[in-house]
Amino acid sequence: MPNIETPVLIVGGGPVGLALAVELGWRGVACVLAEKDGPDARRTHPRMDAVGIRTMEFARRWGLVDDIEHSGFPRDLPLGVVYTTGILGPELARDAVGAMNERPQSPFSPQNHELCPQNFFDPVMQKAAASYAGNQILFHHRLAEFEDRGDHVLARLEAADGGPSVNVRAQYLAACDGAGSFVANQLGVTPKNPRLLSNSTNIFIRCPELARRAGDRRAYRYMLIGAEGTWGTIVNIDGRDIWRLQLLGDETWPAWSDAEIQAFVRRGIGADVPFEVFSWTPWARRAFVVDQYRVGRCFLVGDSAHQLSPTGGYGMNTGIAEAVDFGWKVDAILSGWGGASLLDSYDAERRPAAIRNVAQASENLAAMRSVPAEPRLLDLDAAGAEVREAMGALTQKVMQREWLSFGIHLGAVYWDSPIIAHETPRPPQDDVAAYVQRAYPGSRAPHAWLSTDKSTLDLFGRGFVLLDFSQSDAPGLSELTAAAVRVGLPLEHVRIAEPHAAELYERTYVLVRPDGYIAWRGDALPDKPDALVDLVRGEAAALQA
Repeated sequence: MPNIETPVLIVGGGPVGLALAVELGWRGVACVLAEKDGPDARRTHPRMDAVGIRTMEFARRWGLVDDIEHSGFPRDLPLGVVYTTGILGPELARDAVGAMNERPQSPFSPQNHELCPQNFFDPVMQKAAASYAGNQILFHHRLAEFEDRGDHVLARLEAADGGPSVNVRAQYLAACDGAGSFVANQLGVTPKNPRLLSNSTNIFIRCPELARRAGDRRAYRYMLIGAEGTWGTIVNIDGRDIWRLQLLGDETWPAWSDAEIQAFVRRGIGADVPFEVFSWTPWARRAFVVDQYRVGRCFLVGDSAHQLSPTGGYGMNTGIAEAVDFGWKVDAILSGWGGASLLDSYDAERRPAAIRNVAQASENLAAMRSVPAEPRLLDLDAAGAEVREAMGALTQKVMQREWLSFGIHLGAVYWDSPIIAHETPRPPQDDVAAYVQRAYPGSRAPHAWLSTDKSTLDLFGRGFVLLDFSQSDAPGLSELTAAAVRVGLPLEHVRIAEPHAAELYERTYVLVRPDGYIAWRGDALPDKPDALVDLVRGEAAALQA
């Protein structure tokens, strides 16, 4: 039986598991990733399509922006949202948005949100994860059993082809095995009161003629409105001839006949156009967050820790943010400078963010379903036209928070983190649909351009960075540097002269963590530098500024 020793065993090779493998590889931390299916398993039935703006900032750090932008999804497809009775039926309203190749630059990030459905995204991440010499990617290997032995985790992987099992001895196990997580169940970490939001259905069709017939009305996403209200959505999942129709459903588990599936598709298209249904899959839309993200040396990351409605596209992006948070912290522990409580802060920081995201995704679904029934919607007379106009305006209005929730992606603040030098009183939390960059301790460090193609965000990643907005020698800098050196904490001092950046950051000195979050700020360097260093590396109780 083959035996492997590795610092981290990642269970699950979906987007979150792959992102963790990339993050660890980028940091020089070896890992083994075990995925029970093959590399192509999710490409024919892609579940995610939205690569959020924060995930794209991580991709910028990893050097993957160009790969994602040129992964194969057409960048000239208009990204608008159409509220309609069917793709080729009467249109009720439209959020007109240009294609990815013509969007203006975001005012609060060097990147934009990207459309890169899973059939394009997974291959990019698989290639990136496999590019690091310390990473071993084992497809067709299922986690059969594992045991936390206190100072390591011992796991056994079974090969799908009946070949020899693989024993893995890891210092840490990261469960990225998604909904129904084997690891979470074995650990006894399961949701106490999961909410069933609906039993939905994904229908995948091939329809080469549909994009041509849509012509200048073409878009990526169509919200389907009927006399009963909102009943589904259609997206052009490959930007060409493959489409995914999603039925919102209800509490009843779907048991559709082939004739019913065909009827749903014809209704969604809104005209008599030839198509082929090549698969349909029912699934449960749930909302929950588990009570704990860590048990000993085992950590839950992504959908093993939470599930949420895909309304808003937060799921994968929430999981990737967790992977980055866990990645830098486990690197710090393995490198010797992370404190005894550093890994505990993973739960303290990421669980509240997941709770917020799950709640907002559920609100988005509720808004979608709030569109009232209107029996006159398809009437062909003047009264029907007036009804469609009114329904379009209403539907467009109630769904706007789903499209404008930049605060979900960029605005998570680690209010209760034990490794942040918090300020008091706590500032009010921003509305997720009205995001404003702020430099509070515990928040993402703001983006500001330092030159034509260099953002403040490009300064962060490897270690801690002390941003210095003074224009003179910093009293106390040598003491803070010495305190970092004493414990091996990587610290870089960067002086910034740009006034607009100084205005955003609000303080003379700002200490930013490897994940790009602000750990501390002040107009003078701390008079107890050892205490601050111990705090931010997880070796001291919380320090109040």
